[in-house]
Amino acid sequence: MDEVEKLRTRRDVLLKEIGEAPLWVNGSVVETTRKTCGKESPFYYLSHSIRGKNKITYISAAHLNQFKAAAAQGARIRLLHNELSTINMKLIKKGGHDD
Repeated sequence: MDEVEKLRTRRDVLLKEIGEAPLWVNGSVVETTRKTCGKESPFYYLSHSIRGKNKITYISAAHLNQFKAAAAQGARIRLLHNELSTINMKLIKKGGHDD
């Protein structure tokens, strides 16, 4: 198997993995506390960047674990996209891209 074929095979595996990913979000889940009426209580939010500006989205305690899993999946997807981009650049340079 030549290098172009190996790159195409890896690219196909990455595309399949990305396509089969469950729910995911970009950003980080932040766990902190806030004071209300003199009492500290837990507070959760998703911190993410939209068009270069940091935004936060409140997360209820009931959804905390789902958001943690989705944020971890989002980090994994970013890594897969980076690898896919590298493979695509190599394929373009080698003339092995599909038109």
